[in-house]
Amino acid sequence: SIIKGKLYFGPVNTMTAKETELQREMHEMAQKTAELQEELNGEKNRLTGELQLLLEEIKSSKDQLKELTLENSELKKSLDCMHEDQVEKEGKVREEIAEYQLRLHEAEKKHQAVLLDTNKQYEIEIQTYQEKLSSKEECLTSQKLEMDLLKSSKEELSNSLKATTQVLEELKKTK
Repeated sequence: SIIKGKLYFGPVNTMTAKETELQREMHEMAQKTAELQEELNGEKNRLTGELQLLLEEIKSSKDQLKELTLENSELKKSLDCMHEDQVEKEGKVREEIAEYQLRLHEAEKKHQAVLLDTNKQYEIEIQTYQEKLSSKEECLTSQKLEMDLLKSSKEELSNSLKATTQVLEELKKTK
């Protein structure tokens, strides 16, 4: 009876351990995915903050330019130089904004690719474990059928032995 229990529950315990391992791995991958998402959000927030600062700097510079234009005409030459510098800064800022937006877009694309690849790997692993589970279930069903046949054969042998014993006792009595 103990041997039968080991034969029957051994594969189940192995399958339970594999399922636990799969769940642990899936939890780790979910944590890694969350960390990647958090890292992406941090980078996005940092870049958004930098963009906001740059935009505020542009706005501040434009306000200064308006004030200088209202001042006397003797400063006109100096004001023109500052205006040229301002235009150059705005161009650089626009370039930087475009570069930051491009980097952000590329980071999002990479993150999506990593997520898709991770999901595909999970699906393959799940399918593999499902196939293994089905195979083990078939094996267990086969073993159960074999055990049922052995029990039935044992009962038949036991009944046959009882009948034979009765016949022998009757023969002994008739002697």
